[in-house]
Amino acid sequence: MRITSFLAFVLIFSLHAVNSNSQNARVTVQATNTSLKEVLNTIEKQTDYLFVYNINVNTSQNVGVNAVNQPVNQVLDNLFKEIGLSYVKEGSYIVVSTVAEKASVNQQKKLVEGTVTDASGEPIIGANVVEKGTTNGTITDLNGKFSLEITPGALLQVSYIGYNTKDITVSSNQSILAINLSEDTQAIDEVVVVAFGTQKKSNLTAAVATVDSKALANRPVANVSQALQGISPGLNIIASDKGGALNEAPSINIRGTGSIGEGSKSSPLILIDGIEGDMNLINTQDIESISVLKDAGASAIYGSRAAFGVILITTKKGEEGKTTVNYNNNLRWSTPTKLPSFLNGYEFNTYFNEAAANAGLGAQYTSDVMEKTRQFIAGEIDYATEYDSNGIWKKNLDSWGNTEWFGVYYKDWSFSQEHNISISGGGNKVNYYISGNFQNLGSDQNFGNEDYKRYAFNAKINAKPFEWLDINANVKFSRKDYQAPSYQMNQVYYHSMPRRRPSNPVYTPDGIFNKESQLNEMDHGGMYFEDLDVLYQQLQLVVKPLKDWQIIAEANYRIDRTEKHTDVQLIMEKKEDGSYFAMARDDGYGGRSFVKEEALRTNYFNPNVYTQYSKELENGHSFTVMAGFQAELNQYKRIYAQRDGIISPEIPSLGNTTSSTAYEMGSDLNEWATVGFFGRLNYSYKGRYLAEVNYRYDGSSRFNREQRWNSFPSVSVAWNLAHESFMTENQDWVNTLKIRGSYGNLGNQATEEIYPFYSSMILGMGTGSWLLNNQKPNKAEPAKPISPLLTWETVTSYDLGLDLGMLNNRLTGTFDYFWRTTNDMVAPGEELPNTAGVTPPYTNNAKMRTTGWELSLNWRDVLNSGFSYGATLVLSDNRSKILKYPNTTKTIFDSDNKVRYYENAMLGDIWGYETIDLARTEEQMKNHLASLPNGGQDALGSNWAAGDVMYADLNGDGKIDGGKGVVGDSGDKKIIGNTTPRYNFGLTLNAAYKGFDISLFFQGTMKRDVWLTGLYFWRADNGYWQSTALKETQDYFRAADTDSYFGPNVNGYLPRPLLSGDKKNKEISTQYLQNAAYIRLKNMQIGYTLPLQVINKIKVSNLRIFLSADNIFTISGLKADAYDPEVLDGYAAGSGKASPLKTTISCGLSVTL
Repeated sequence: MRITSFLAFVLIFSLHAVNSNSQNARVTVQATNTSLKEVLNTIEKQTDYLFVYNINVNTSQNVGVNAVNQPVNQVLDNLFKEIGLSYVKEGSYIVVSTVAEKASVNQQKKLVEGTVTDASGEPIIGANVVEKGTTNGTITDLNGKFSLEITPGALLQVSYIGYNTKDITVSSNQSILAINLSEDTQAIDEVVVVAFGTQKKSNLTAAVATVDSKALANRPVANVSQALQGISPGLNIIASDKGGALNEAPSINIRGTGSIGEGSKSSPLILIDGIEGDMNLINTQDIESISVLKDAGASAIYGSRAAFGVILITTKKGEEGKTTVNYNNNLRWSTPTKLPSFLNGYEFNTYFNEAAANAGLGAQYTSDVMEKTRQFIAGEIDYATEYDSNGIWKKNLDSWGNTEWFGVYYKDWSFSQEHNISISGGGNKVNYYISGNFQNLGSDQNFGNEDYKRYAFNAKINAKPFEWLDINANVKFSRKDYQAPSYQMNQVYYHSMPRRRPSNPVYTPDGIFNKESQLNEMDHGGMYFEDLDVLYQQLQLVVKPLKDWQIIAEANYRIDRTEKHTDVQLIMEKKEDGSYFAMARDDGYGGRSFVKEEALRTNYFNPNVYTQYSKELENGHSFTVMAGFQAELNQYKRIYAQRDGIISPEIPSLGNTTSSTAYEMGSDLNEWATVGFFGRLNYSYKGRYLAEVNYRYDGSSRFNREQRWNSFPSVSVAWNLAHESFMTENQDWVNTLKIRGSYGNLGNQATEEIYPFYSSMILGMGTGSWLLNNQKPNKAEPAKPISPLLTWETVTSYDLGLDLGMLNNRLTGTFDYFWRTTNDMVAPGEELPNTAGVTPPYTNNAKMRTTGWELSLNWRDVLNSGFSYGATLVLSDNRSKILKYPNTTKTIFDSDNKVRYYENAMLGDIWGYETIDLARTEEQMKNHLASLPNGGQDALGSNWAAGDVMYADLNGDGKIDGGKGVVGDSGDKKIIGNTTPRYNFGLTLNAAYKGFDISLFFQGTMKRDVWLTGLYFWRADNGYWQSTALKETQDYFRAADTDSYFGPNVNGYLPRPLLSGDKKNKEISTQYLQNAAYIRLKNMQIGYTLPLQVINKIKVSNLRIFLSADNIFTISGLKADAYDPEVLDGYAAGSGKASPLKTTISCGLSVTL
């Protein structure tokens, strides 16, 4: 043990060890009338010493020194004696102070000595011993001993990695201390935030996952939801359809899609300190912990708001002790994770001509344009367009530029920053936590003034005026300011990006943006502004009339206020004669200008009153009973006005318009409310047998009176085998072995329609298709029929789980298997006769079941040397099956080839053709068609040739088609894949030693199929306006005897391009079904926390610097290289027409005073 301890001691102190050269160092310093700072710098240069001093030391005073090859000690003794300074050597540091300062400190302090040991009595080497609330501290030696001068009566805080921190009050008569630290197993007695309270983790009977603040710290992410990705099993964070756009956040679900009902929402309820809110508007540095309630056993008490889980976010609060000030920042540089690349101008034009020839069309680019393109690229001419016969600059097929448009649109790197400051402290009666945050996200666009700013303020005060009363008040304020070109807001910008032609130059020869560049619209086409203010006000009273009995009353109030401004400006194009005309715009607003103003306000009020009584009996029985009342009222109001004809572009306001028509104005008003009565009973016998029962009786304004109320019960039980007598011999290595199970029933009132039981007419201003007094009149459309029986979706869930803790809880883990059935989902009703003239009303007539499992394993350990390390793996899977749906014919696809829901379908199934391969020769295609005597592949297209897809005749009928498109008669189509992400995982590796720490976080999906529809993959196969040519898609078939500019490529992956837009090669099939599985190094972080010996001298209690990076590299199964596998959901993302995710590098520091 002594040898091990000695080696560990050497390692712990190696950073602070004095170099032998320094100990015997001699210096030569000869200076007259020279500043003290310069003299000290001279000594530093000749030795390995570093000088440390505070502001009381006047380093600008002039001194004189004449020392030749003298020991450092001798030089300093002579120098400091003359100017009233003293010094102390601490390792390689020399700490300089004034004599008066040192004497004053010594007079006020007392020396204490002590030993720090672990549970087995072994000394702990390198433990931090700090006088709490100050920067005064030291660390223990190889025997676990320390000595420190402190203020009498001070509070000593002793801490070490892997052990629980301990606070000791040192009385005036104490001088020798024996301190024992218990190992931080993080496990069993950890307190977890649950619905309306907290529970010990060891007593949980339901599926609850927790995330602490360390997992969120210092990540270079824009919001909380991004930081949660991959760190909790079953918590799925899905990138927005708009990708990495500044004003977008990922969507969230727990354990997969909960409902496919019409208008139903299956996102979890998010509560921030007990009040519903947007997690992406709060400061991640304010978060203390996050609890994810996954099953009905954990969330049933929230009733109709929690059908698909709950996320409870608890923010930090003050602690008793001196005031602590913390500042941290994060400076970020971001670049797109993946951008495609255009072919150069000549190659692009050549490719398009080839695609046109394959489709039987004439050349797109003439020989004259091709030659000029070659000359422009070679530098033989310096202009890429000229005026046509109408005096307008030539473009598209008639210009000859060489523009790499993605390089034009996107910055190489964009800069963002975030700053946080917090102040906390308090006494035994009052504590407080106050924080402020500023975040500025920079745009990745080179053009257009896009910007995102967020401001956040949080103040939490907890008072205890009497032993029987706690008063807790919390105020949060968030503001978001976002601005962007109005042209960018409707996705036309991203839609049109890949459709740009390299032949179009960025600027015309007269220095104006080319009409086809989109840059006029971005820079001069108008702006969109969105300002959002959110104010949370919370007050809680906790009354304790008797021991073990509490009465809690809460009032939560939230105000959301949003102001939106949109202006669209005229874009003018200059002709050769100097005149201007209104330019067409891809968003359809060419020749028009207008201003639109919107004001939105939401008031949310939520009172809660509940009481709780807990009792522990002497025979090992304990119970807690709770009952309460909750209500919610949400009021929403929106007003808007719009008018055409902006007079002055510099002042885009409603008052600065001159349209001959009246203002277009409108408003929306709605409100909804819920009322609930709830109760909970918890029981435990010696922590061995555990049970919990919840009940909620809920009413919702979203349903008519007859269907408004419903009951939602849940029950969960657990058995901790580790506490059984027969496990006593194994308690050294099995600390927890808990089996649990739960059942619960919940209702879902989260619908898009606020009043789904009311039949309402659809009103439109100026939407009539006829003229009245030369104007389109207002129009009212007939109301849709409503079913009087429309009621709740109900969700029934079961969960079986196992919690494990081994080897003194160095290894912990959980496993859950669950099945969840969503009943009474809203779907179309039975078909009505055509004479009815209306669509059938929606009714509760669908059902879906989701099954899955989740695994979490965590290992953490601390070696005797002080080296700590850990690993955490989370892994989950789920699949959903439709048990009932109103599709009696079991039709698989609609006329537009979209898959429909039907009974026994798996959610996400992809139906398509099985393929043989591309025909590599004309003979191969001829033989294939000959093998299909009853129609060949005529149902899919004509003019089949080498380079086209050969589809397999699965049903052997001598032709390729989709049959009747119903289950049982799908022709040659079958299920070829599934879009549901399977086996989602996150892996975190971390280590720390001597103040250095490093962590790696990997995230990904092990199984997923996708079918891509966009031109990023299909290139020039979508007709003239929806085609492109990228370097990433050049591996396409070219015959062995081709005269193509690009040469032969018989084994190419993609089919021959067909500019006609012929879909015959783009039928959903196994040939081009993509494997979207991926693993991504999501985050890597390296940090260093400066040792106490250094930071004590600068009056700082903690100082950490770090370097972090997000989205560093990705390994993907996609053969479509232009796509990011994480951004494939929804049309915009699935087609590639979305803002890319970002690779981000950041640095920052955290300072605590």
